[in-house]
Amino acid sequence: MTTEIFYIIILILLTIVVVLSGLYIVLKQKYKKLAGENKRQKELFNRMDNGKMEHFHRAQLNPHLLKNSLNGILSHAYQTYYTMDKLAMVLDYVLYESEDELVSPKAEIEFARNLIEINKVKLSPLFDIRVKFDVDELDDAVFDTPTLVPLMTVDLIENAFKHADFHSADSFISINITFRDGVLDLVVSNRISKRSPLQKRKSGIGSKTLEERLMVYYPGKHRLHRFVENDVYSAHLQIRLYAD
Repeated sequence: MTTEIFYIIILILLTIVVVLSGLYIVLKQKYKKLAGENKRQKELFNRMDNGKMEHFHRAQLNPHLLKNSLNGILSHAYQTYYTMDKLAMVLDYVLYESEDELVSPKAEIEFARNLIEINKVKLSPLFDIRVKFDVDELDDAVFDTPTLVPLMTVDLIENAFKHADFHSADSFISINITFRDGVLDLVVSNRISKRSPLQKRKSGIGSKTLEERLMVYYPGKHRLHRFVENDVYSAHLQIRLYAD
């Protein structure tokens, strides 16, 4: 080891010692300051009556209340970003992918998932909405193959959110999407709103149009069953996509 390197090492060690010594002094001073502040607050507490103590605690809690408010704002900001992201995906699908003659079941199911998330934004957090996806992605080659006419799921999902009763205590929306063995199943049910009768169909793809598309593209390969029972509207759509 040369003398120059030895002196450099000594200089580095001395610098470290000086820094650590300075840090120790600073921490010690801060500790003394905090100890003094705690002692002062204890003496202040002992002199305060109950009314002043309550006021003091309110003053101490205000920053925490502000932090909670900030967390709430950030939560809403994230929800807004999340919803806009889902909306962008839905628009991409409607404007571009739906222009294709056929899409994969995977793409249509992802579209349905995003459409549901967008509509959930307008619901109360306490509203009973049940959404279930049972998709076999690994065992079915049809899942990634363009075999499905686009936007086949939109009508039933839109109707559930459009015509559901959002005011009764027992209101609900239930949406189940299953894809297994080349068969797409969509089961939707909701309590009917008396303010918005099911006969009113002015948005989305109408029920008649859905039936016509099914007859044209999936003759003998589909089932569409709808009924009302105890003020609950239910619809079951099944499409067989595998080759006969």
